[in-house]
Formats: sequence, structure tokens, C-alpha cells
Amino acid sequence: MSATAPLHPIWGKALGLEPSAPPTSVAASVMAPDASDGWKPISAVTPRPGAPIAIKKKLGPHLWISTTVRPGDPRYPTANQA
Repeated sequence: MSATAPLHPIWGKALGLEPSAPPTSVAASVMAPDASDGWKPISAVTPRPGAPIAIKKKLGPHLWISTTVRPGDPRYPTANQA
């Protein structure tokens, strides 16, 4: 096994390996994500302010994930805030 292979801290502890700090660019992107983080509203129709909104995020070339957000969620579109 390579010493540079990324392991989850639990596996590193179980195998007796010393934890290594992640690269600073990865740590910075994890600590300060964008509020929308790639999420976009699904419907082109603008609902009433404060209504739940369906959003989607592209994960791959033909792979999307979707969910519904309510006001107060950081992914909720600012244009629809009540």
C-alpha cells in the first residue's frame, strides 16, 4: 500500500497509520463552499415567495440529483425569499 493513498481517518487509525493533513486547497474548498454549490431550480415558473422549491444538481454527464428546499435552507434561491 502506498503511503500517499488517501484513507478515511477511521481506517488509518485501525491500520495504525499516522494521519496526514489534507492539501490546503481541498481543505479550503470543503470549509468554504458556495451557498448554492451547483444547485439550480428545476421549474422555470416562479412560485409564490416562501414556497418549497424543487432544485437539482448535476453529478455527471447524465446523472442528476434532486430535492426540495424550504426557506431557511442555504440552497434556497434568494429571489424567492419571503
